[in-house]
Amino acid sequence: MKNSYYSSRKIDATGATYRLIIGQRSNGKTFDCCRKIIDTYIDHGIPSAYIRRMDEMIKPSNIQNLFRPHYFDLQKDGSVKNYIDEKTEHKYNSVTYWRRAWYLCRFDTDDAGRTIKTAQDKDPFCRAYSINAAETTKGQDAGEIKYICFDEFITRQFYLANEFVKFQNLLSSLIRDRDGVIIYMLANTVSKHCPYFRDMGLFRIQQQQQGTIDVYTMGDTKTKIAVEYCSPTKATTKVSKYFAFDNPQLKMITTGTWEIALYRHAPEHLSQHPIILTFFVIYDGRTIQGDIYQYNDAPLIFWHPKTTKIKDPEHTIIYKEDQEDSNPLHQIYYMAGQTKAQKVIAALIRQQKTFYADNETGENVKAWMRFTSKAVI
Repeated sequence: MKNSYYSSRKIDATGATYRLIIGQRSNGKTFDCCRKIIDTYIDHGIPSAYIRRMDEMIKPSNIQNLFRPHYFDLQKDGSVKNYIDEKTEHKYNSVTYWRRAWYLCRFDTDDAGRTIKTAQDKDPFCRAYSINAAETTKGQDAGEIKYICFDEFITRQFYLANEFVKFQNLLSSLIRDRDGVIIYMLANTVSKHCPYFRDMGLFRIQQQQQGTIDVYTMGDTKTKIAVEYCSPTKATTKVSKYFAFDNPQLKMITTGTWEIALYRHAPEHLSQHPIILTFFVIYDGRTIQGDIYQYNDAPLIFWHPKTTKIKDPEHTIIYKEDQEDSNPLHQIYYMAGQTKAQKVIAALIRQQKTFYADNETGENVKAWMRFTSKAVI
């Protein structure tokens, strides 16, 4: 039977240092992690850290209500359940966000019926950090922390340049020489193409089945990384009637399967037209073939997977993630090529004269285009 909301009990049992939790939107991943942060502070006095990619996302207007479900949980009968009030034995009943930190506090009603703050803890139970502003945390020691929660680490928008290294630098500033810190990385299933998968060596994640936990052991230190691909939860599938449309991207909301957009497939009778150029993209462990067809007197690119070895790679245009040779046909960025053929490829991509064998190929190409066009900051 499906659980009402997500519980990290199973992934916690792995004892991994890094615990990646990937699943459908609103299944309770963040709620579960925030509950741990609250419990650890109230029970043991140890604070935690919360991370987002962009500084904008930890401004009060965007993040101040992160812990609200733990002190204002509206029940079906109209009553409000206040976990913090119960947990602190009525010492605190709310949370306030100030200078990028959350504090336990208490609000009461005065004789005039006004709501006033009557108490606030002197120390924060959780501080907020952003990766793109991580330089500002250097040299600042916030003391012992128990959990680090990196929320929404997968995106369909953009990643920071060299983001994984920046993330590691931020962790170094927070952890310092203290052991025992546990890192949760949470994400919705919005895209299979995430630089963290590659940089962390999570090579099986593309084939991982929903409802499973995969554990990796890395390096001489035997660091354990656990990846949980969440099962659908009862709480989200019961509202699936609102998203019952024939669009594969909505499956991420209703069942937690990977979000895949709709892409233009091969135009009619494409195979009857001549191929004037073939090139390849090697990105994120995949090889994609691009065929330029002369279609009704107008060229277009048709993308499809390449499952066999590339013949004569020295004389073939290949786009790679890393440039290790001086062959001008082998480039990282599609805009950088100087040959006439490379300029044609760049022009067709800019003009969006592109078609795909299937939606999965479209996702692969889109991820590569995001990388190669430097759509990162």
